[in-house]
Amino acid sequence: MLEYTLIRKSNKNLYLRIREGKVVVTAPKNVSKAYVDQFVCKHLSWIEKRLSTSNKPLQNLDTIYIFGKPYTICFDAIASKDPTIIKCRPDIKSFQTCIRLKTQDIFLQRFNMHCERMHIKGLKLRIGFFKSKWGSFHPTKKEISLNGNLAFTDIECLDAIIIHELCHVSYRNHSSAFYKEVLHWMPNYKEVHKRLNSYEIPKLKKDA
Repeated sequence: MLEYTLIRKSNKNLYLRIREGKVVVTAPKNVSKAYVDQFVCKHLSWIEKRLSTSNKPLQNLDTIYIFGKPYTICFDAIASKDPTIIKCRPDIKSFQTCIRLKTQDIFLQRFNMHCERMHIKGLKLRIGFFKSKWGSFHPTKKEISLNGNLAFTDIECLDAIIIHELCHVSYRNHSSAFYKEVLHWMPNYKEVHKRLNSYEIPKLKKDA
C-alpha cells in the first residue's frame, strides 16, 4: 500500500493532493481508514504520474484541481462542451485568464457572502495573480484583491483570505485586536491558513 498522510476534517468530500513530493489525503471524520485506502488505490495511476511530474510545467491533458475538483488542461484546438476540460493556449497569460473565468463566480459568491455577514458594504473585488501575497486591501480604492491561485487550494482557504482582508477594513495592521476579529469570524483561521502553502500551484513554461 502506498504511504500517505491522512488529515481528518469536517468536510464532506475526500481530497487528494501532492505536497512537497508526498501524498496527502483530507477526509471527513466519519470515513473509515479502509475506505480512504480504497480511494488512494483507485487514484494510484494519477498519484504516480503526479509524483513523477511534481513541480514540472503543465503538459497537454494534465489534470489540475480547482477547489478540490479535477479538470483536464487542453492546449489543443478541439471542440468540446465537457465542463471538466479547460481549453487555453500554452502560455501563462492565457492559462490565468481561463482560470479566472472558470472561478470568478465562486470568488464573487464567497466575497459577497462574507461582506454581508460581516456587515461591510461598498467594496469592489479584483482577482489577480500574485507571487508573494494571497490578498490585499486598498482603502483608497475601496477594493480587495485576491490571488487567483487560491483556486488551486480549497474553499475554506479562500474564505480565510477573504475574511482576513475584510478585517483590514477596521484594522489596518496585524495587531492582536486584528487577529481577535479574524478569529471571531473564523475560529479555525490559523489551522486553515497553515494549509495554504501546502498546495501545489500549477506552473507553465514562461515562453511556451
